[in-house]
Amino acid sequence: MPFFTEDQRRLQNKMREFASKELAQGAKERAKLDHITPEVIKKIADAGLLRITTPTKYGGTPTDHVSIGIVFEEICCVDFSPFSILLSHILIPLMMELASEELRKEWLPALGSGEKLACFGNTEPDCGSDAAAITTRAVRSGDSYIIKGEKTSISGGMQADAIFFTAKTDMEAGARGITCFFIPFDLSGISKSRFDDMGVHPSGRASIFFTDVHVPIKYRIGEEGEGFTKIMSGLDFARVLVALATIGMARASLNEAVEYTRTRSKFGSPLCNFEGVSFKLAEGSTLIEASSLLCYKALKLKDNGLPHSKEAAMAKWYAVECSAHIIHDVLIIFGYRGYSEETPIEQRLRDVIGSKIGDGTAEIMKLIISREILGRRFRPII
Repeated sequence: MPFFTEDQRRLQNKMREFASKELAQGAKERAKLDHITPEVIKKIADAGLLRITTPTKYGGTPTDHVSIGIVFEEICCVDFSPFSILLSHILIPLMMELASEELRKEWLPALGSGEKLACFGNTEPDCGSDAAAITTRAVRSGDSYIIKGEKTSISGGMQADAIFFTAKTDMEAGARGITCFFIPFDLSGISKSRFDDMGVHPSGRASIFFTDVHVPIKYRIGEEGEGFTKIMSGLDFARVLVALATIGMARASLNEAVEYTRTRSKFGSPLCNFEGVSFKLAEGSTLIEASSLLCYKALKLKDNGLPHSKEAAMAKWYAVECSAHIIHDVLIIFGYRGYSEETPIEQRLRDVIGSKIGDGTAEIMKLIISREILGRRFRPII
């Protein structure tokens, strides 16, 4: 990117070297697993990638948002399997700013070292895009809360040791009745159920069930009713990181296609000499460049403390859509070799489809963009 600082360029090179050396081998096989391997967790933790938003006093090495985007793009270009852990461990320390000192001291160092894993949950069986419509309840009982409800489609849920989630402490107050909690999964009354998905297998997507779970007040994040704003600000950041992760996969696929078409011949000429092929490569390269610029613009705005919800929504919609298009084109260029498990391309295509759904569909992103450019008075009717 033209506006990367020297430090950011060094980080980009460092991440490319790390991913190539430590994650490339076995990445295609790991994409088929139903968990993130302990070896990968240790490698990304030892590289400091799980503590780049953790405050220094808890063992973290916090950095700027553009640099975090670089980490996501470069790691996911080589290995998409640690995506869910990276995302959760980057977002959760930011959202625990209002947590008690006791809770932060207990959990943030463990999350940053990879000793413990955490996941994030807002989605429920009857609400996803309408984040304020959750029905999981948290009823105050003395110095505790009693939690009842279900969180679903939770990436990393099966492997995590704890969850950061939302619940209604006031069922009549809409978004103002939402409160955040961070609780370990070893509390009585919590159970899990795995989803069998077509892609993103290592994330271990799950439903989490809370059956009269007694939660001490120390696990509440901030005051009652402060949860919705915290969740929404985190989602803007998450959407850009999801977009950059898919750009990484698209870039890897395009690079493989470039090499393949140079060496594969048809009718006595390399494939890349045919317009039908070379134009797809040109289009893919252009879309990656445009998508990357949009993503890093959103992160640069965030680093400068400027509004970026519109740009984050643009990035989530456009970059993920472009990435899916590029990977699909590359698969067709490879033919049945790309369609088979011989290459990682078919797995990437299934993985990128999941990214179209999580953290907001294209339709929801377009609603956000429309609201931002038209103003709330003229926002589209839902």
